[in-house]
Amino acid sequence: MASVGIIGAGIAGLAAAYELHRRGLEVTVFEASDRIGGFIQSERMEGFLVEYGPQTLQRTSADLEELLRRIDLEDACIAAQPVASKRFIVRSGRPIPLPRSPRELLRTPLLSPRARLRLLAEPFIARSHRSTEESVAKFARRRLGPEVLDYLVEPFVAGIFAGNPEHLSIRHAFPKLFELEQQYGSLFWGFIRDRMKQRYHPAPRRSMFSFVEGLHMLPRALADRLPAQAILRNAEVLAIRWDEKNPWTLSFRENGRTATRFFDVIVCATSLHHLAQIRILPPLDRQPLSTVEHPPLALVALGFRREQVAHPLDGFGLLVPAVEREFQILGTLFSSSLFPNRAPEGHVLLTTFVGGMRHPEQALLPDDRLEALVLQDLRRLLGISGPPVFRHIWRWERSIPQYRLGYDTVIACVRDVEMSRPGLFLAGNYREGISVVDALHSGLKAAQQIILHLREEAAGGLAKLLLGD
Repeated sequence: MASVGIIGAGIAGLAAAYELHRRGLEVTVFEASDRIGGFIQSERMEGFLVEYGPQTLQRTSADLEELLRRIDLEDACIAAQPVASKRFIVRSGRPIPLPRSPRELLRTPLLSPRARLRLLAEPFIARSHRSTEESVAKFARRRLGPEVLDYLVEPFVAGIFAGNPEHLSIRHAFPKLFELEQQYGSLFWGFIRDRMKQRYHPAPRRSMFSFVEGLHMLPRALADRLPAQAILRNAEVLAIRWDEKNPWTLSFRENGRTATRFFDVIVCATSLHHLAQIRILPPLDRQPLSTVEHPPLALVALGFRREQVAHPLDGFGLLVPAVEREFQILGTLFSSSLFPNRAPEGHVLLTTFVGGMRHPEQALLPDDRLEALVLQDLRRLLGISGPPVFRHIWRWERSIPQYRLGYDTVIACVRDVEMSRPGLFLAGNYREGISVVDALHSGLKAAQQIILHLREEAAGGLAKLLLGD
């Protein structure tokens, strides 16, 4: 039986481990911390269910549905409440509903009449050359105008990537928008063509969902389907060495002691930051991987009695554009409006994000100052009175990888690492998307590539046996 060492028990590593174990391979997962799940962490405290990372999943593929069925999570799924389709953007100090149709877009007070007229010119803007490197901000400014960039694009970039649109690559951060322009010459015509295609070839319906006790039920279910000793917690991988006789030697430190294991294949499913710290022998040029930024991000979960909050909280949450300079937060999710049982009866839960590329230093503020900063903004935006009845703060010192301009060199480096070391595979949210589903698919894809690799190795070994060296 072939053996696979998997570095990292985040969603990519666990997905790879589950699929490989299901296919009959021996897997060992090395997790440097005492927690599995990576950024997916859920915890119920004092009746409030706090998510430390992503809050929702999207039903986007048949593969995801099949996985949920296999790991018996279908019955634990809960759909987002209808109000979750509504989102707010702050303008002039107050939350304004985000337009949800072309008609609403042409009437919304979120944009000035001049900005709405500028949007009508989008179909007539020339497309860029496919080889042109363009930031998200430059793309939006060119196609949609500066005000749409400020009040629609920038806050969503901060909400999704905790990033800055001036630095992110449109090709890598939002590949669908890039391809719509390339294929149809216009986002408007691209969306129209996409809508027409779906009439004849319907794609799986996209809908938000979670699980009754939070998203952490997903990595926990994957881990539960592995052998009892398959996951080593507090096991920090120090180095991996490749040679032709004994493909992979993995050195790790567990509870203060150093040990060695041997594997036929290795999967690195860690963040790029942790990957850069692992020695790969013989040495490889991995310098581009160490240049990827992961800004610090703080999550502040606050619970209130319902009567303390004047705003109806009838939506997914609110985002604060950078141009609204009197506010410090990036945005707030109305967590108890998204799914049932996120807060005790008669209470609400708000989850606010601070820091990112906009204000990285604020994510590292002491707890009391961070809470005061958040409360100051929320009192103005949501009409909150009195102190919270529940509070919890969590920090990610290194959060979401930034798909910056020049990210082609990072992707090329990832491929070069894999090509130059047979039996080494990389998976994670730095490859083809930052969402939970993207990372999960990255792990499953690595597992499929490993199966093919081992079959090719076996076929090559049989050929040598039959034909001689």
